[in-house]
Amino acid sequence: MATKQTKKYQQPTATSINVESSVLLSLIRHTSENYPSLFSGALLGFEDDEGSIDVTHAYPFPYPDQYEGGSFRSRSGAKYQQEILESLKKLEYGVEFQGWFQSTVSGNFVTTQLIEGLAQQQLTNKNAFILIHNMASVGKEVELKAFRLSEGFIGAYIDGKWKSKDLEANKLTYLNIFDELPINIHNQHLVNLYLAGLDNEAKGEKEFDVLNLSSNQNVTAQLLESLYSQVDSYNYDQNNFNYYQRQHQKEVSKITQWKQQRKLENLERAKRGDKELDTEEWRGIFKLPSEPSRYNNMLHSNAIDVLADDILKKCDEELTKSFAIERKLTAGDSQ
Repeated sequence: MATKQTKKYQQPTATSINVESSVLLSLIRHTSENYPSLFSGALLGFEDDEGSIDVTHAYPFPYPDQYEGGSFRSRSGAKYQQEILESLKKLEYGVEFQGWFQSTVSGNFVTTQLIEGLAQQQLTNKNAFILIHNMASVGKEVELKAFRLSEGFIGAYIDGKWKSKDLEANKLTYLNIFDELPINIHNQHLVNLYLAGLDNEAKGEKEFDVLNLSSNQNVTAQLLESLYSQVDSYNYDQNNFNYYQRQHQKEVSKITQWKQQRKLENLERAKRGDKELDTEEWRGIFKLPSEPSRYNNMLHSNAIDVLADDILKKCDEELTKSFAIERKLTAGDSQ
């Protein structure tokens, strides 16, 4: 869980991401060919005068990730990243580290490791971002999104406070953990030309893939399994919070009864002319339980939201296939 930071938040100056076509093709090829293994890497480039980040180079880490964000703050990852930068500087390439890319399946990228790495990087480099390649649609379409942690999240992260009142103070919910940045592909016509020049047989198979009525069980099952895991983690965290609420309510009831009793005692003492007893003495008798952090709850909620959206999209595809099969069978029976 994030703890209090000494660094201050700086407002980002870059509001969009420009990606070179060569970077996009290299990234997609590397993550797709190694799927279902997850890969991440460094994105290098520069910030232009128009408030955009130009990504000109992408270098995957030379090993797969055990979980999303695992390589961002590891020693081996930092060393590899630094070696790449030094090599490019020797060749007089004027590029700097701008962010990371990460392959993932739907909302699984919302991990404490990824969030921690991105938050620390944004406090060092205000324009840092992460490029997420969603592999839930691998082989059918490319889904890339650029994210940056929101100002509200960074504010809570700097304070290191994650109670309900702290989230309210920063106007932070699971829906606004991230700010999404628009992505522009430079020389996109080159990407289209490359894709058009792929092997005709393989291309033909993909064109007719839409006619395949069999369910895509592997991806759907993976999404459901990820959703179950996130819901289990959410329920565990929520049960701890519910227990806190019950204990808090019990203590509040005891304190209320104590105050009422002390009030009656003071009324009796006033009638006798005696000095009133301290009405704040309860603070040394009772101790209200501390509210648990809502940090993990918020991350799980965000992941569940993204996973649920992707599952709904898959359900739409499966329903379309089911209706097509039903109509075909009905037509066959009527003949």
